[in-house]
Amino acid sequence: QMYSNEEGYQQKKQKVKSPRGGFTLVEMIIYIAFFAILSIIAVEGTIVVMKSFYSLRLNQSVNESATVALERMSREIRNAYDYDATQSTLGTSPGRLTLKTKDASGANTTVEFYVDGSNQLNIMVGGVDNGQLVTKTVTLTNLIFRPITTTNSKAIKIEMTLKDSRSTSAQTSKLYDTIILRGSIH
Repeated sequence: QMYSNEEGYQQKKQKVKSPRGGFTLVEMIIYIAFFAILSIIAVEGTIVVMKSFYSLRLNQSVNESATVALERMSREIRNAYDYDATQSTLGTSPGRLTLKTKDASGANTTVEFYVDGSNQLNIMVGGVDNGQLVTKTVTLTNLIFRPITTTNSKAIKIEMTLKDSRSTSAQTSKLYDTIILRGSIH
């Protein structure tokens, strides 16, 4: 049988037009594997970013607490004229420092720095508890007050270790400072 040109063209067009639609099983497995790998990379990247952010928050918490605690202790020690050796725990941790100082009206009073049962640094002024000097998530693992006495003055050396360990990761900071009692200078 002979086909006219038009009929032959239509038959060839139908043969060419009939490729299969969709994906083969091999193609689907490759695409799924590719997207699985991309998903794993994205999740791992997110976890790394979150751990870094959390570590930064812990570090910031410890640093803020350390700054507040050392500034307050430094100010109170500088303003004191002496320390009470009998009411203080010196040279060992957890330390307690009782300062002899004057209040705003010039009357004698005391300022005490101590660690409570939950390892929080507290301050007591004139026998009245004024609360914690560090955030609730930060604890003291070491606090030592060492007196330094010369012929002309007295000073207190502070050794303090703060720790924030809200989860499996922890941030620790060791701090040292030496402050002269201005009222003791001769």
